Amino acid sequence: MIYNHFSIILPLISALILGGCASLGGEKAQQAQQPEANAHKVAETPTRPFTGDTLYDLLLAEFAGKRNRADVALGNYLKQAHETRDPQVVERATFIARYLGAHQATLDASMLWSEIEPANPVPRELAAIELIRFGKLDDAMEQIDLLIASDGRMNFEFLLQATRSANRETRQQILAKLQDYSKTIDDDKLWFAIGSLEAMDGNHKLAIKDFDRALNTTPNYSGAILARAQSLIALNRLDEAMSYLSKQTEKFPENKRLGIVYARYLMQQGQLEAAQQQFFNLSQNFPNDGDLVLSLALLSWENKRQDEAKDYFRQLLEMGHRVDESNIYLARIAVSEKQLDEAGKYFQQVRIGPHYAVAQIQLALLWQQTGDLQKAFDTLDQAADSMPKERDQFILAKSEILANDQQLEEAIEELDRGLSSSPDNTNMLYARAMMKEQQEDFEGMEADLRQVLELQPDNSAALNALGYTFANRNRRLSEAWELIERAYTLNPEDPAIIDSMGWIKYRMGETQVALDYLRKAYEAFEDQEIAAHLGEVLWVSGEREEAAIIWRNALEKNPNSQVLKDVIERFNPKSL
Repeated sequence: MIYNHFSIILPLISALILGGCASLGGEKAQQAQQPEANAHKVAETPTRPFTGDTLYDLLLAEFAGKRNRADVALGNYLKQAHETRDPQVVERATFIARYLGAHQATLDASMLWSEIEPANPVPRELAAIELIRFGKLDDAMEQIDLLIASDGRMNFEFLLQATRSANRETRQQILAKLQDYSKTIDDDKLWFAIGSLEAMDGNHKLAIKDFDRALNTTPNYSGAILARAQSLIALNRLDEAMSYLSKQTEKFPENKRLGIVYARYLMQQGQLEAAQQQFFNLSQNFPNDGDLVLSLALLSWENKRQDEAKDYFRQLLEMGHRVDESNIYLARIAVSEKQLDEAGKYFQQVRIGPHYAVAQIQLALLWQQTGDLQKAFDTLDQAADSMPKERDQFILAKSEILANDQQLEEAIEELDRGLSSSPDNTNMLYARAMMKEQQEDFEGMEADLRQVLELQPDNSAALNALGYTFANRNRRLSEAWELIERAYTLNPEDPAIIDSMGWIKYRMGETQVALDYLRKAYEAFEDQEIAAHLGEVLWVSGEREEAAIIWRNALEKNPNSQVLKDVIERFNPKSL
């Protein structure tokens, strides 16, 4: 958010008025904007007062940034950069432009900056990046040549930012130039840049050799270590990559970035226990890092170590880090342990902000679970008053609670009220359609789903729901097939849609194809309705023993399932 980027400067306005641009931004602000900005010492510019017009433009720019008008801030800074040629004004204009992704403005300001401070490597690096983006490769290389000729230290890794979006021909030209430099320069970042460019073009064996050259110079170079591991993975040498990362993290336990990436690789491989141990090791080295504690808490939760998870989430509360998320997880753990009062207390601790709506909805569902519907409704109403922009979410939750309590009329009325002020809310339209289906108001259901599809033509859930309704009623089968097929094309892994594909094929008389889809759906998700469908098609196909087994197993898991009881009653009532 732009607010934080610009708010650094405002406490320094009084100093700026008294001292001119030498005070602008402060040393810490400059370091935060660009890590390399202070890598090269340049001659200090004498402090001088600004004219009234200049001061007005700069103050206007700062206040514009504070009010999220970055365009005004950038325009004023660029104007004053050219008028004053003050190095710090030019520098700030450059970094504002770069922050906003204004490439032409970044190039303009960085070229001016390098003209004013020719010995400073930062503006030349920025200019080179932008020149590459604009396809001016010769001009970009000229900037690098000037850096090297003036004994400037080129940040070759920084150069890669522009090449990632360049075409292959441009990358090849840059690679050739960097390889020429490597004949006379032995620099870890140069070798890393060469290896990265080779990896981008799929030459991973060459890339590994160049990453090793970078590591020979700087053994703890985390970028090169990780890039080497990625190239090993690209060569299908996964075990070797994981072994390499394991050794490197043991060798450099103080390298937090390396340790975190290794832990994430372990998670991707499903090695959650090993990942948890890795995060634990990191947390011992960095005890004040709340994000590491959060990772440990979440992995403990995933690994079903609830006592450990609770300890870590409570530790986060003590640290004052990720407090709202920690309260939500502690509440969920309490719910799983049937400690509903304790869960309610944690949900109530979540403050107004990005997690508030989720916490209040879950709190309302908790009150429903205890049988206190009025308390659930009061919770949602109060939440809607606190966060009016999220009112639609709370209306949906209220209607769901009513529907779960078999108060369908009241649930639909709640959605009617919500849709009166938000007529294009597709979630409410879909929810109302499903409730109308339960009331066998198929015309009303179709109208709502048609409206959803008018607003979102590729809404696979709405396509599937409408198509399945037609198929289930054995009506308009051709249209049902078109709707379900579209849904399947959009979302072929959804078990509900796969089930619909099987069901419409069954209705169309293609029994064997139907069985293929229904088996696939049931393998993905052992749902009672899918079991009912699969059993029915098996039964009419003559596979009655298998059908009976599927129905019996499903009924054991869902003893109150009406859909299963109905299908068994029709085909095999003696088994009930």
